[in-house]
Amino acid sequence: MATPIIIDGTTDRVRKTPRVVLPTNADLFAERAVRFESVAMGNAMAGYLQLMAKVARAQHAALGRRAAAAVPEAATVASRDYGMPPLSAQSHERSANWHADLADIVSDMHAQSSNGVETALAALAALDENSRESLADRVLAGTSLDDEAALVPFIGAALQTYFTRIAATLDIAALENCDVPGICPVCASRPVASVLRIGGEQANLRYLVCSLCATEWNMSRIQCSSCDTDKSVKYLVLQAEGESKAEAATRAETCDECKSYLKIFYQEKDPHLDPTADDLATLALDLLVDEQGYARSGPNLLFHPGTS
Repeated sequence: MATPIIIDGTTDRVRKTPRVVLPTNADLFAERAVRFESVAMGNAMAGYLQLMAKVARAQHAALGRRAAAAVPEAATVASRDYGMPPLSAQSHERSANWHADLADIVSDMHAQSSNGVETALAALAALDENSRESLADRVLAGTSLDDEAALVPFIGAALQTYFTRIAATLDIAALENCDVPGICPVCASRPVASVLRIGGEQANLRYLVCSLCATEWNMSRIQCSSCDTDKSVKYLVLQAEGESKAEAATRAETCDECKSYLKIFYQEKDPHLDPTADDLATLALDLLVDEQGYARSGPNLLFHPGTS
């Protein structure tokens, strides 16, 4: 947990900083859709980003259509007593809700007449339940195949909707003992990116943002989110034309100990950023960092490397 920060020059008043922030914003996906539309303008991946804006709107609609599945009491107890994430993506027994979320997203995308994805939508609709479950397992494990690339964003979107809905209902106090730095204290997934926040209790603090359930958790700056070292961390920047390195809202935090990287976004440079949307909008930075020999440590579930 971050050291409390004195805010008024005294020693008896300190700012209480939340270690974990649950995804309780009911408009999270709607706001993400707006961000996708914004970052699409002039971007080399404009078509894909605009498509993901439609997916995010479908996620928003699906989110409110059903109640969250219950978290087993045993998982809650294990979280409170032993620091285990209560909604571990690899062991959680998903309810039928996620299938309904996927069906809603596919239906909404059909209704929006999304050019170029009809084949993928038809393939998703034709999958039986066991096939959908197997594909979901591969997406969560990061082992989906190249020939499944077109299906991954929709499966990922349904899983995000399902897990975010549940995460928002959890008791924050039950998560206080979950302290493995690089994984989500709710679902044990890797972060999509980190954000240096502005405003409120999170001001000037770095939060990792879960790629699956959108939970945020505090982590010290200049610390590798993969291996936890602070010895060999440095930053790579892809500058826009006419922009200085100091002005860049996006950097790749690289680690020479484990040769991994994760993007960090600076909200003071762009208050409207969304880690998932901005990550996809800055894939050129991924290419630059990959060329330097670093491997990405966290996924973006709305993208498979084989996606065109």
